[in-house]
Amino acid sequence: MLKQRKSIVGLDIGSSCIKAVELTREKYDHVVTGYAQIDVPSEAARQDAIAELMRAAHFRTRRVASAVSGKNVVFRYVAMPEMSEDRLAQAVRLEADKYIPFDVADVELDVHRLGSGQDATGKPELKVLLVAAKKSIVAEQARILGELGLQPVAVGVDGFALGNAWELGELVNPGIQEAGRTVALIDVGATKASINILRDNVSSFAREVPMGGQDLTNAIARRLGVDPAQAEALKREPGDQANVVQEATAQVLEDLGNEINLSFDFFENQFDGEVQEVWLTGGTALLPFLEESFEKIFEKRTKTWNPIEGLKVRSDNVDVEALNQQAPRLAVALGLAAAI
Repeated sequence: MLKQRKSIVGLDIGSSCIKAVELTREKYDHVVTGYAQIDVPSEAARQDAIAELMRAAHFRTRRVASAVSGKNVVFRYVAMPEMSEDRLAQAVRLEADKYIPFDVADVELDVHRLGSGQDATGKPELKVLLVAAKKSIVAEQARILGELGLQPVAVGVDGFALGNAWELGELVNPGIQEAGRTVALIDVGATKASINILRDNVSSFAREVPMGGQDLTNAIARRLGVDPAQAEALKREPGDQANVVQEATAQVLEDLGNEINLSFDFFENQFDGEVQEVWLTGGTALLPFLEESFEKIFEKRTKTWNPIEGLKVRSDNVDVEALNQQAPRLAVALGLAAAI
């Protein structure tokens, strides 16, 4: 009898780079059976870039999971009376207009139960995370993928995809993540940083910060008097100018780090816990001095995360060397595929 196989492509549609990871479940294993990425010169070129990526990758499936992010996605933390899951979804939809800046009829809503406690009067209270994404953005993304002959099976949110990738790491490496730890997963892309804080491997906080690699590129361009393309090349491969690039980006990194620290403070005040470790992903995580810079700002153990570690890879269809080199950029794509 043939083993049951189920493949899905996690498609991380970034503003400057599109990453795709095909994950196949083969009964007992999760196997990376495809990988590709492509730079995107502009938003107008995004659809063509996706088509080119899919042609080059030779994936075994056309089923894709993607995500939305940015200003069209809203995260809100809400306290509600303790209730069942069925009642919670209904109650949040009825109350959502109090918390989100969009018409409730125009958004897709998702609710995540974060934990139970007591309010100021001692009554049972439920803390929930409300996520709202504009229906028009979700529908537009599904339309584009459909026009390319792809089958969109899910549209998620970047921050939660990070959590899915982390849970997959625990599944393929049981016990490698110390029980009871509170970790912050930070994916620093071109225009934003996605944050997901997990306590004992359960997502407890998610947020996006509108700063990223492009801010670093602009800082290099200003400091060195070069055009953006030259600054981007220097950022990616600073070579013997590493100290100059680090000095040019120091203020931006400090501003971004301080903004992330505000999220840590909010989490610690709301959930009576402390972030103990920080794991970095995203294209900006490839900067050789990012770990050191952020560790000084956070005053917490900070490491670059390889979400592919421990997974089997089909080397006949995957450039393993390129996969390993780019692994820190692939957490969102992997997490999207892992969720299905």
